[in-house]
Amino acid sequence: MIEEKIVKNKILAPLTTFKIGGKAKFFIEVESSEELKSAINWAKAKKEKVVVFSGGSNVLINDSGIDGLVIKMSDTSLSIDNNKIICGAGLSLGRAVRATIDCNLTGLEWSVGIPGTVGGGVYGNAGAFGKNMAITVKDVVVYDIKNNIFFTLNNQQCGFGYRDSIFKQTNNLIIVKVCFALKFGKLDEIKKLIKNYLIYRNNSHPKDFSAGSIFKNLTFNYLQSVNLNLAIQAEKAGIVKGNKVAASWVIDKLGLKGKQIGFAKVSEKHAGFILNTGQAKASDVVDLINFIKQQAKEKYNINLNEEIRYLGF
Repeated sequence: MIEEKIVKNKILAPLTTFKIGGKAKFFIEVESSEELKSAINWAKAKKEKVVVFSGGSNVLINDSGIDGLVIKMSDTSLSIDNNKIICGAGLSLGRAVRATIDCNLTGLEWSVGIPGTVGGGVYGNAGAFGKNMAITVKDVVVYDIKNNIFFTLNNQQCGFGYRDSIFKQTNNLIIVKVCFALKFGKLDEIKKLIKNYLIYRNNSHPKDFSAGSIFKNLTFNYLQSVNLNLAIQAEKAGIVKGNKVAASWVIDKLGLKGKQIGFAKVSEKHAGFILNTGQAKASDVVDLINFIKQQAKEKYNINLNEEIRYLGF
């Protein structure tokens, strides 16, 4: 009985990298397609809303918690078939990368050090160093809540965009499994890439509790259209990469490193991160996000857009 696995009033903060958030009215970890389907049917029968997440690395959960059934995708299965790696949605990106190293497969090195899961990464088309999930995803097994069926979407059908996908645009599709199509490479080159990426992350990213990058980067074209002077400064500074300008650069220019509201603080190491200094509430983070957005609009005419998911708001 799936009901035996469902927990009432589960505290969600420990399940996120932000360590922020209230309770779930109902909560369950599902480790298989069968459990997922049973949990969804249970929620339908009880007329409860459904909220799904996996690693909790790119989310902010409301202090008042989440009404309904919260499902944590915990399928950490992994198999490799020639150059293809098939992962459960709950598998950590770190474990996926380690598996590719063992098979001399290249293409996922850029994700090393990202604390999320495969499912979460595909959901938001996670990316770094000019690469992203869309480059290597072959297909995705999904569960359609509305029609109560499982089916497979190919890469094109996933509707990938910058930090976007079809999964962000609809509440009906849940990522169950992901198949990556990688390439064979040289082990020494793969290890060198991973080493360099890890060095960069360790040197530039804070270690405190956070949800990763809060804001989406800006396109250079957009920056030119709203603030030509700032665009020229970005070009001179050499920080335009692949037609993108880091939101963290803008926040730094605003002088907001170290800005704190309540126990939420803009990292002094990387302005793209908001940190939980120990006792931050979701409301502290929201207030700080809104302050940053207000400053960017007032001083530079820039609209910053969040990359993180708000749950329970």
